[in-house]
Amino acid sequence: MPTNAATSPASPAVTLPAYYWRLASATDASGKSIAALQAGVEHPLRLAFTSDALNIRGGCNAQFGGYTYKDGVLHVANLASTMKACEQSLMQLDAEIGQRMKGDLRATLSGDAAEPGLELVAKDGSVLTFVGEPTPETLYGSAGEIRFLEVAAKKVECSHPMIPGYQCLMVRERRYNEAGIQQPAKDKWHPLYQSIEGYEHRDGVRTVLRVKQYDWKNPPADAPSKVYVLDMVVEQDASGKK
Repeated sequence: MPTNAATSPASPAVTLPAYYWRLASATDASGKSIAALQAGVEHPLRLAFTSDALNIRGGCNAQFGGYTYKDGVLHVANLASTMKACEQSLMQLDAEIGQRMKGDLRATLSGDAAEPGLELVAKDGSVLTFVGEPTPETLYGSAGEIRFLEVAAKKVECSHPMIPGYQCLMVRERRYNEAGIQQPAKDKWHPLYQSIEGYEHRDGVRTVLRVKQYDWKNPPADAPSKVYVLDMVVEQDASGKK
């Protein structure tokens, strides 16, 4: 059973699964910057943890595998990877991070829940420093519910209480059966008076999105109580046909 609770000097609220960990710097044993990993600082490269699995994204391919964290040691099992081809710098980034993110790494969590940090020291002495960015579950204080939203090709002007002339997305919920077959649409189109995080609408393109819907436990006064975060683009149709 993985142990994810942080110990001093980090706040007890800082745990690995509560954040995405963005690569901030990478140096070798002598303190020199590792050139091949600089693409991961600029791109950026991020680690994401569940209770027992690690996922690395930001290079060419996603890398993923099991891990345990206990007594300041992060143990990473052999990582699997997707197999697409990309530009050489990103493929080199995959190779470099995969070479270091394996076996036992000395791990130090620091900071507090607002500004956490993670330092990993690999067996070759290289030091990877990460900055924590809260996951939506941490940020909104709830578990996300998977929903499928169809987004119409055209936005419409809608009556937004805060923004005159606001253009709303037109959406309706879609459902799939156990075999993954999309069912006929039953819900009516309706305006969405907020954005979908991570989604950029292209005029004239009808889209079906898999989103996570979060109940925002303590939203600001002018913010919605529900938040939608893009999880995956399921289909796109540039003809705009329904």
